[in-house]
Amino acid sequence: MPRRPSVIVAEDHAIVAQGLKGLLEKEFEVLEIVSRGTEVPGACARRRPDVLLLDLTMPGRNGIDLMPDVRRRSPETRIVVVTMHADPVLAKAAFAAGAQGFLPKDCDLEELREAIGKVMADQRFLSPRIPAHRQRLPASPASEAYWQLSPKQRDILKAIGEGKSTEEIAGELGLSPHTIHFHRRRMRKVLGIGAEEGLMRFAVQFVLAPPRAPRHKRD
Repeated sequence: MPRRPSVIVAEDHAIVAQGLKGLLEKEFEVLEIVSRGTEVPGACARRRPDVLLLDLTMPGRNGIDLMPDVRRRSPETRIVVVTMHADPVLAKAAFAAGAQGFLPKDCDLEELREAIGKVMADQRFLSPRIPAHRQRLPASPASEAYWQLSPKQRDILKAIGEGKSTEEIAGELGLSPHTIHFHRRRMRKVLGIGAEEGLMRFAVQFVLAPPRAPRHKRD
């Protein structure tokens, strides 16, 4: 009997996690359910799953940030993002950070099975229900507030938009991960962004279409 592909489910909502497990366990070996982002890289390094099903919104550490760590510690593990954010900007960020698949949480079993099959065949899977167009950065309080960030914070924002993890950014800028986390919190406050997903989205949009400097900044 052939070995069933192994899966780790990283999801902090117990009902969703158990639902995914129930859908998968007839065809896949569900090794573990992980509910905190900080524990995901370690679980993958310890269990070496074929596939990680990863939510973007995880307590302690968001999904985009932890993906490079998973790739480094368990390079054979394919990452499929399963998220409520059906957003092409976040999909771009996820693929840049190391994901091979991206699909919304309201997918059915057939789409989930197809995504797992594609990534295990070393192919990328993007749900056809994710909008294809990429929205440009709108004129907004956040884009105006961008110019209130320090040059260092703008460098951090650009690195976030390029899919780099906190640890990678810290290494490049010669700072500690703790300092990068501090700056991320400060940036969200300055930009008026409540959640990490909002900061990630803004960062990716910033890379795609940087805000134009106000006139007094250009003169």
